[in-house]
Amino acid sequence: MRRRLRTAVAALLVPTTLLLAGCGSSVGATARSTGNDLRLGFIVPATGPVSATGLAMQAGFEIAVAEVNDAGGVNGQPITYDVQDDGSDPAASTQIARRYSQDAGVDMLFGTITGDTAAAVTPVAEQAGMAFATAILGDPSDCSAVAFPFGETNRQLLVPQVKALVAAHGPRIAFVGSDYNFPRDYAAAAAEILARNGGQLVAEEYSPLGTADFESTIARLAAARPDAILSMVVGSDAVTFTQQAAAFGLLTPKMGYEGAPLDSDYYPAVAALVTGREHVVRWADGVADPQSRAFVAAYRAKTGSSAPIPEVAANAYFGVKFIAAAVDAAKAGSREEIIKALAAFSLDSPLGRGTRFVTDGKGGRVFQAHMLTATIGAGGYAVARDEGVIDDLRTSCR
Repeated sequence: MRRRLRTAVAALLVPTTLLLAGCGSSVGATARSTGNDLRLGFIVPATGPVSATGLAMQAGFEIAVAEVNDAGGVNGQPITYDVQDDGSDPAASTQIARRYSQDAGVDMLFGTITGDTAAAVTPVAEQAGMAFATAILGDPSDCSAVAFPFGETNRQLLVPQVKALVAAHGPRIAFVGSDYNFPRDYAAAAAEILARNGGQLVAEEYSPLGTADFESTIARLAAARPDAILSMVVGSDAVTFTQQAAAFGLLTPKMGYEGAPLDSDYYPAVAALVTGREHVVRWADGVADPQSRAFVAAYRAKTGSSAPIPEVAANAYFGVKFIAAAVDAAKAGSREEIIKALAAFSLDSPLGRGTRFVTDGKGGRVFQAHMLTATIGAGGYAVARDEGVIDDLRTSCR
């Protein structure tokens, strides 16, 4: 399996009541791009096992496009876009990306959810010389100059997570994850960051996706006598592990707990076990600035959902705002001009002053914006601390 399946299987926990008006295999304006207008090819898993997360991303994307167009568009013209459903199938993602890339009217690509679909689209975008923006969390799978990932990297999450766990609970940290590339990459970075902060990884456990019984894993974790647990168990497994860890006495109110199971996607299923805990995010629905509050209201009106808003929706929303501002500022029209515009632009936004893309040293890009620590509560994820910009730019992209 490719890395970042975390986001893919996380979709299983997003409420299935999320509905978007007019959603289908092809949604949005389809007029061909002319001159220096901006037309986006949007790839989304609107059906299949990760459709809920895909629809959350689509909601954030479409809200941003509507707001940009209401404010005058890009280069004096409205953004147009076409939506195609890849069903979270890398083969379909590749075919859709190729069709978009062969259409001279499509300026750049946006979307997909899972790591394998993003990895399928990236080489197509490279061959076509067009930008490809994603909204998913985790390190990009490919080091590419045309990839613009708006999601948080492993180290952007881990640096504040590890520091807080060691300071609040103690140096002995146990790691548990689903058994594929992303959690292993995450654990490797965590061990290094722990050592720099006076901590130690005292246990490292992995379980296959679809595990229903974590009793033996929990027993081994407990035997290591950790002060805190860092978890990258994902999807429905994240809920199962959290509930069983509490039932078997490992996860107590005094035990530190961070990682994927605290994401807003899972909150409805584990609320009693995570409420009151802190969780590192880039954005949360408790962010109080006017633009974030307006986005929360627009998202709830569009989807009918009252649950915590998935970060992928916000990443898509702020990503489109960044793209529109960069292209407009540069008056970019061609695919090459758009790549240059995105790479050189910086924007003050609710995500921080001077948000921008920087290189990771291997040819890939990292989106530099503030990270936040949020306190999980019944009313949402309230910001407790602004962690600022994380300077560790290394990624595991290949």
